[in-house]
Amino acid sequence: MSLAELEADLRYEDQAFIACIEALRPHEVTVTYPNPSYLPSPVAINKHFARTIEKWEPHSFTPQKRHAVQLEGLRYLAIAQRIETAQRHAHPRELPKEVEAQLGFVRQSYMLRCFRLFRINDLPAEIMTDILRFVIWNPDSWHHPIDARLRITWTCRWWREIALADSTLWNLIWFRPGHPIEREWTWFERASQTPLDIYIHSYSSGDHSNNRLEDSAVLDMSAAPSTRPAEMRKFLLRLFAKLKTIRTLVVVVEDWKSGLVVLELLSTFGPSSGVPMLQRLEIHWGLKDENRSSLLWADVIPHQFLGGAVAPSLEHLSLDSVPIDWSSSVIGNLTTLDLGRFPESHSPDAARFHEVLMNCPRLHKLSMDGGGPRFDGQSSKPVALPHLRILVVAEHSCQNAMLLFSQILAPNVNDLTLMNLCGEDFLPMFLQITAAFPKVRLMTTYSIEFDVGPVGLESMTRWLDSMPLLEYLRVGNVSNYFLGAFFRLGDLEIPVAPRLAFFDCRFVDPHILVEWVKGRHQFGTPLKKVYISEELANRLDSTQSNTLIELCTLVPLPQGATTPEERALNSN
Repeated sequence: MSLAELEADLRYEDQAFIACIEALRPHEVTVTYPNPSYLPSPVAINKHFARTIEKWEPHSFTPQKRHAVQLEGLRYLAIAQRIETAQRHAHPRELPKEVEAQLGFVRQSYMLRCFRLFRINDLPAEIMTDILRFVIWNPDSWHHPIDARLRITWTCRWWREIALADSTLWNLIWFRPGHPIEREWTWFERASQTPLDIYIHSYSSGDHSNNRLEDSAVLDMSAAPSTRPAEMRKFLLRLFAKLKTIRTLVVVVEDWKSGLVVLELLSTFGPSSGVPMLQRLEIHWGLKDENRSSLLWADVIPHQFLGGAVAPSLEHLSLDSVPIDWSSSVIGNLTTLDLGRFPESHSPDAARFHEVLMNCPRLHKLSMDGGGPRFDGQSSKPVALPHLRILVVAEHSCQNAMLLFSQILAPNVNDLTLMNLCGEDFLPMFLQITAAFPKVRLMTTYSIEFDVGPVGLESMTRWLDSMPLLEYLRVGNVSNYFLGAFFRLGDLEIPVAPRLAFFDCRFVDPHILVEWVKGRHQFGTPLKKVYISEELANRLDSTQSNTLIELCTLVPLPQGATTPEERALNSN
């Protein structure tokens, strides 16, 4: 039934009400509209709906009841549309307050009946499936898909049937302490043969709010270190029953022996099962404060990566303190290579590292955080990496860092990170990479050391001059002399880093920060925004904070958060 047909069948009181509304439309007509007795006051309206919603108990409708409720809703919709039409014709005049209140009443009455009918369930199943996928895979929160999937299956029988029939809703699985392990295995089964994204945290990091559950004990290996590898093996044997459907596998272990178990089983099952869908593999040793130099690395027998099998889809490989047999492993076509904290005895030799880079011409990100090649004094021609956009070099001696930079030719690096390059003078390294990365727009420098004499400062300024596009600088635990390199000695007219607009800092002296920001402003290169850590924000006094606020936008930034400017620069 159309609205026009419905209006013809409206009750007498509704027809009279609409006639009064119609009289308000001509501009030359002035009507004093009486409040009709069959509609309550605004206060009574609110009380009426509050009581109605409070008393409502969901129940199944018969077809006759459903049709009757639908006609009631259409009745209120017809009246609402007539009032809205009168509003448009009467504009800029306002309708009487009584009419405005009645418009609110009919709208709420319509929505109440629409809610009772749950009209979304009238959509075809395939459209409902797309809607539920959109709701669940909201990228705003890591935890959101877990909660959303549960709520979807709790809403009604129809939604539960749709959700359970769609295996793509269950393929993201996060095994971690504090979460019921059998629930994750249930989702593992519901995912069927859909490509799986598996995240495993095998120890409690203290960052979850739920209480420890008994059925999460499979992943809680803190009681007996000697049993951790055995528990990990038991867990992975069940998981690798679907190895050929795993697309993402990220494992964070508490002990390096459990990490070796991951590599061992991948080496065992890789050739037989195959890993046709594996795109991302990460194995991390989660404890950052462990004294890893005391490990008996010589007793470790590294495994051949994936048993020598070819992973045709693998693009992202991250190995943190978990060595592989580099000489016999097949590694190529990566877009991300992340190696962290390897002793030289278990690092690839320079020739093998050179070969790996040659086999990855599309490499987009290279991270050498305490890991990298084992140099033997032989030199080779640097590998051209024209697609490399992100480069991280950390935890190296000056000699090793220089050798590492000598192995690559990457003029298109956009994001450069230099961390924990300290304990000696790294000025020779900075001299080496001057003019090597002319397109850097985002740079991170933590804990770096260099000669602070006049020659050293001038050389550091030349290094900064070789990156004229620099827009975003993140620093932490750097000396005041590093910040001083942004001001040219004896020449205040030619600015250093003229495009620098965003400054992200932590572990910086508050007084030096204020003076540095003031200096950038005075020399014609003001900053747009300064991000400071929560710890640094607490150290700033009111005068310092006010000064910074006058010169730029000051924003406290939680640890680990990513700023919108950083995301924008990395997406370009």
